[in-house]
Amino acid sequence: MARCARCHRLLKVPEALSQASFALILGALLLWVPGCLAPLMTVYAGGASRSATLLDCALKLFGTGYSPLGVLVLTLMILVPSAFMLLLVIAQITWICPPPIGERLRMWAQHLRPWLMTEVFIVGACVAYSRIQTEGGVRVDYGGWCLAGSALLLLASLAMLGEYSGRPQLHSQASVRRASRASLQATAALVFAGFVLYIPANVMPILEIVSYGSTTKNTILGGAIELIHYGLWPLAVIVFMASVVIPLAKLFGLSWLLWQTHRRSPKLLRRRTRIYRLIDTIGRWSNIDVFTLSLLAALVQFGALERVRPEPGAIAFAGVVLITMIAAQCFDPRTMWRAARSRPPVTP
Repeated sequence: MARCARCHRLLKVPEALSQASFALILGALLLWVPGCLAPLMTVYAGGASRSATLLDCALKLFGTGYSPLGVLVLTLMILVPSAFMLLLVIAQITWICPPPIGERLRMWAQHLRPWLMTEVFIVGACVAYSRIQTEGGVRVDYGGWCLAGSALLLLASLAMLGEYSGRPQLHSQASVRRASRASLQATAALVFAGFVLYIPANVMPILEIVSYGSTTKNTILGGAIELIHYGLWPLAVIVFMASVVIPLAKLFGLSWLLWQTHRRSPKLLRRRTRIYRLIDTIGRWSNIDVFTLSLLAALVQFGALERVRPEPGAIAFAGVVLITMIAAQCFDPRTMWRAARSRPPVTP
């Protein structure tokens, strides 16, 4: 294996691991097709039943007037995973793609990798399943098991390959400096926007639940408290950490990295690089609430008897998650090292 001498990032894996990873991704793709088309779950309430596919989770959000959430779920849970797996599978078939084309396809796939959230959706589905089970009957269908299997195979494949940068290298010194300034400015603007949206995302309700004539509106924190009320402590901790703690930690973490880069500080460069990677990795887990909401909105629809619909707070929360993820992608950790090297020497 090849690793960076400074920060120990994995750069290349042996060919045998690449072939094993290809087999896992191919298996994940084969399970992905029925996982997208077949029903994920069936809910029973008042003598009626309702099933939903992965596509229904996105289309239902369009139908309730929350098109931005529908676009987000459609993109993150159908388009991105499908494109990622197809690119890697096609790139490995040499009689279809010569090595130069295959390498370019793999580079495109690596650009999609930060937005790959199949395992996050599975955790969101577990939260939705547990929440529905407290009120009525629910069954995991064929599509749900296929989707879970596909997510596990894909996760095993990615763990085997390690992390790749996938970012294009800049050659001229002037372009490097321009890119560094643009990276810092864009990240700072996005972090500020994330702080602004964080307050309404946590204060405003994200969903409305109508159950046998009683209407309740839940905020993010209220949803975690409700899980505790039903004795679902582990899921409550996951929701609280993913939806409240992680977005705030990302915003403060990126702010600290920006400040240290602005100061051209040479301290803790390796640790700051690892912190950046952690921020970039954990940010997508904040989408658990968005995916849980999409499943509840698609499955719990029994007219006046029982139904779930999104509220405006869900838009603000999805905005925080999306903005912090883009901010992490905009920040180039190499700027920290360049800034430290350009620090003027201290004169006695």
